[in-house]
Amino acid sequence: MTAVGKRDRARAFVPELIPEPQDLERTGPLDAKEQQQLDRIHAARDHHQAAKWMRGKALDAAFRRRLFRGEDGQRTRQQYLDAEWDGMSESAAYLEIKEWRLAAQIAATFERPAPDSHVRALVDVAEQQGHEAVAHWYAELRRHGQQLGQRVTADVVANLADFLRSGTEPERLEALFVPRQLPPSKPRKSSPAGTKRGKGEAVTGTVVAHGQDAPAGSFQNFGMSGGTGPAPAGQGRWALSDEHVARLSAWIADGASTAKISPDHAADLLVEALTDDVFQHWIAVRAWR
Repeated sequence: MTAVGKRDRARAFVPELIPEPQDLERTGPLDAKEQQQLDRIHAARDHHQAAKWMRGKALDAAFRRRLFRGEDGQRTRQQYLDAEWDGMSESAAYLEIKEWRLAAQIAATFERPAPDSHVRALVDVAEQQGHEAVAHWYAELRRHGQQLGQRVTADVVANLADFLRSGTEPERLEALFVPRQLPPSKPRKSSPAGTKRGKGEAVTGTVVAHGQDAPAGSFQNFGMSGGTGPAPAGQGRWALSDEHVARLSAWIADGASTAKISPDHAADLLVEALTDDVFQHWIAVRAWR
């Protein structure tokens, strides 16, 4: 950050610092004035996130000091929230109260606020292991992501939380950027034909090997053959086993049901994810381990 940007950051942020939106045809490297304007834009971004944890701290103070009780001393927390916080529910207020300390520590350690989803992925483990330690690892993860040119998503942060929750520290931060693993297979019961699935009942379907006609209502097999027989003529490459296909089909169907989309659509999304470059990186990391 430039010296000018640091001076801006040191003083209280005011809306007037944000440059006016204008259509300008500029090319080449930023000059000093443009860099200052960009720094101020980023200050507005960070101010927004910082205001969120400050709001949580304010709610925490109002509740713990019992300042919500009002002039007559009879007002409840919810009545206070209705009157002064636009009808926020107590559960939403306590969620912000729970998160603000970690969010503030991350902002101090990383020198930038974290998205709400990142804080929420780490808040439980921070209560167990300390906000400072968790904020340190989060800052390392964000810096490593910048070096790798990788996005730090909520799933990546959840991977970090899993490591810290288990009492271990990741040996290589690259491992946190791989997709989260499939859940283990579970025994499933097939519903009689023509019956509707009840609440909580597993979604099931017929797995069809490559080259067979699929009955109505079955899940697609992505054009892959079963592993118990030879691959179709001319295929000349490895194919998933029947067990792999069965586990994937059931897992996709469950995910599709949760997301309220068709299993076919969910399968397309999975294939799209697996053919991304990130999967190749995941394979490389898993092989190294």
